[in-house]
Amino acid sequence: MPVVKMEKMTVIGLTQDKEAIVESLMKLGAFEVIPGEQTEDIASDRISPIEEKINHTQSEMNRLEQAASLAKSLSVEKKSLFTLPRTVTSVDFMKTAVREKEVMETVGHLEHNTVMQDELLSQQSRLKLDNELLEPWLDLNLDLSRHGTDHVNFFIGSLDDEADIEDLKNTFRQEDLEAMVLPLKNGDPDNPESVRAIIATWKPKQEAVQSHLRRVGFNPLPLHGQDGTAAEIYQRNTAQIAENDIELEKLSQNSIELSAHLPQFEMLYDYLSIRLDRLEEMARLTGTRSTFWMEGWIPANLVKSVTKALSDKFVVAIESRPPVKGEEFPILLRNNKLVKPFEVIGEMFSPPSNHEADPSPWIAPFYFFFFGIMLSDVAYGLILSTICALLVYKVKVQGDFKRMSTMLMYCGISSTIWGFLFGGFFGDMLSVLSGGAFALPPIWFNPMDDPTRLMLLSIIFGVIHLFVGMFAKALSLIRAGRWIDAVLDVFPWYLIIVGAGLMIAGMGGSIGSILAITGAAIIVLFGGRPTLNPIKRLVGGLGALYNVTSYLSDILSYTRILALVLATSVIAMVVNLLGFMSGPTVPGILVFIIVAIAGHALNLALSALSAYVHTSRLHYVEYFGKFYEGGGRVWKPLRQKTRYTQITKTASKTN
Repeated sequence: MPVVKMEKMTVIGLTQDKEAIVESLMKLGAFEVIPGEQTEDIASDRISPIEEKINHTQSEMNRLEQAASLAKSLSVEKKSLFTLPRTVTSVDFMKTAVREKEVMETVGHLEHNTVMQDELLSQQSRLKLDNELLEPWLDLNLDLSRHGTDHVNFFIGSLDDEADIEDLKNTFRQEDLEAMVLPLKNGDPDNPESVRAIIATWKPKQEAVQSHLRRVGFNPLPLHGQDGTAAEIYQRNTAQIAENDIELEKLSQNSIELSAHLPQFEMLYDYLSIRLDRLEEMARLTGTRSTFWMEGWIPANLVKSVTKALSDKFVVAIESRPPVKGEEFPILLRNNKLVKPFEVIGEMFSPPSNHEADPSPWIAPFYFFFFGIMLSDVAYGLILSTICALLVYKVKVQGDFKRMSTMLMYCGISSTIWGFLFGGFFGDMLSVLSGGAFALPPIWFNPMDDPTRLMLLSIIFGVIHLFVGMFAKALSLIRAGRWIDAVLDVFPWYLIIVGAGLMIAGMGGSIGSILAITGAAIIVLFGGRPTLNPIKRLVGGLGALYNVTSYLSDILSYTRILALVLATSVIAMVVNLLGFMSGPTVPGILVFIIVAIAGHALNLALSALSAYVHTSRLHYVEYFGKFYEGGGRVWKPLRQKTRYTQITKTASKTN
């Protein structure tokens, strides 16, 4: 059976061995923990030692993540299109863990450089802004630290235009204010109409003078108060800017050198990630001050090996048992290499429940078949398979992405096969380029020339698809000992659909009507058999027979195969037609290449997406509705999960 049998295992051990036992289970990757309620007496207002370790580990991981991101941006190495996991041996991986303090010190140096660079850059911006403000005042031979004398204050700044100068003079004269306005040569290139000025006033009158300065919009020199003349301050700032540039260059070079430690940052991050998972799991375990215990699910075939691995290293008590009737347990699927990639389709809908079989073997051949016929182009199929093969074997993607890429690689092969059957190579590109002299001949037929034939075939393929789903349902009922339900609820529909098909096709004489009537009679008579009331039983049977409309709707849904095949072909033909409008000239060929690359790339993306979506829909709605419910959950064992590295037992290979 593709669904692996599970057992519930209980492990009891000493508290002092808790972390080591959890670590061993993570390395084994064969035990899914069932969270328990903590029974230790822990004060609510005090952080436990495990929580302190968790917080500290999370903090270091955040620092390492930021350091790794910065190191990647500073790295002078050529960056590849895809980021591959760094492959390391377990020995090299643990060496990095031993050097945790040293690696974190390197992270600290990189952080220090970053902080210093930010401070210097901020200082550079301020100094450059100060110099911009000082440029119009460089000819002023006055110490800006001076605000006046014992009896006189003066204000240095600028006014919008000369009219404000006259306004101030008149105001000071009319109000008999002991103040004078000394205009200076304008030196602000950004505002030629502005006027620089020094306003001197007797100290007892400075508040009144300031009031008038605010009224006319006087702009005081922000640097008034710094030691030295404007030129001296400008020179000091310029020298400081040059020194800061040198220091920034040193810090940048040092950070680039530190970025060479990126592999250590990433490996230590993954080591701490494993530690964090272990600590969080420990925090969830049930136990006392002296002992702890955990329950979890484990594949039945791994019980002996896991029990031996723990018993050889620790003082533990281990017990396991099969799930009792009605007990929910996680699902682990086991299929061959051809079927396994298609597990992702069923899991995206919902994993099988505890009482269901794995639908993957029932999905794989039809998904391969329908996706291929919907895309059905030799070139598109080869491109899709090549891209997915590179992802799987060159980039070495992992997890669900790997399964999805492998599945689409198979589907690309199916598309190539159907492309030969239908005679499609980038649509009709060969015919367009050769002026009709050459075309890829279809092995079977061209859907563009005979769409009715394809529509009928789509319906036939759909009926076969549904029949297999009904057979899977009947098989499941028989295995559960409900063979009567299989005979009375499933098989009559075969008679009805086959009989109706023969009647519509005008074949077999009266055989079609006999089969259809026989099937309908069985459903009417036995569809409501759970009740003993004859009237309710008849009404229930008629209600069951009403499902014929559902079957009709499901069968018609498969005509979407025709629509997608024609859509892919028509768009490809339009792209070829538009690209070759200029004819077989040099400019025309160049235009064709550009249009063909852009158009066929877009058509491939849209057509492949449509094939994926609609093939999935045919399975989720029409196919699964006949035999599959789902509702389970996938088995997720404790394991060492890494982000940047892949731990192996062979020699490491850095990227």
